[in-house]
Amino acid sequence: MDKNKKKKVYDDDDGRSIADMSGLDPHHPFTPRIKWNRGQADGNSEQKNGEDRPWEEHPLSKEERRAFIWGALGAALLIGAVFVAGLALVIWLMLTFWA
Repeated sequence: MDKNKKKKVYDDDDGRSIADMSGLDPHHPFTPRIKWNRGQADGNSEQKNGEDRPWEEHPLSKEERRAFIWGALGAALLIGAVFVAGLALVIWLMLTFWA
């Protein structure tokens, strides 16, 4: 590699950082080395421990959990059915006009 090559300079680069990556461990990129709590990010350090996870205070019953799972599955299947119906309609129209 040529050491005399200059680093490419972009005209629209103002030098600002988009995301600070200095707290990431190089051996484990998905785990931060420094454990920040949510209050430090916006300057509010008086946040209680339970406020950032309200679902842990009131766990769902088996019936509620099952209802959420079936509701999400039904919504996903409905969206998939709409795509399949649209594809079937397009195929039918193509066969009608070009056959």
